[in-house]
Amino acid sequence: ELKNKILFKEIDQLENATTEFSNSTRWMKKACFSIITVVLPLLIKGNISLSGLEISSIIFSIAFIFWIVDSYCYYYQVKLRWMMGMKFRELDSKWPYNNGKTPRKASRIQALFNNSHVLYYILLIPLFIPAILEIVNLACASCKTK
Repeated sequence: ELKNKILFKEIDQLENATTEFSNSTRWMKKACFSIITVVLPLLIKGNISLSGLEISSIIFSIAFIFWIVDSYCYYYQVKLRWMMGMKFRELDSKWPYNNGKTPRKASRIQALFNNSHVLYYILLIPLFIPAILEIVNLACASCKTK
């Protein structure tokens, strides 16, 4: 009886922590998009003379940092859910009741590449194009001088 009360209290604390990490991942995506929508026009129309590669590098850096931090939050969110599952299993050995699936352990690779990060992929992948064009341009220019 006392053990069950303690387990329920631990599950409640894990649920609260999971909710906080979940809210953090939502905030990360909003903040990343907001910062880029403010910074991009400033970089393009500002008084600073930047090449396409430099602008792409700045936007890429912003999106990359948010992607890594968001992945960190996602990793701990999954890890906490797994811990909650183990606590539920202590309470009832037949848990989980749905299809006999066990909760999955957190994986850093899955945290980096999951469906909730589509926004980052949309931002990061096109930013490679100016970088590739600039590198090809530099390579072609060096070929012509030889």
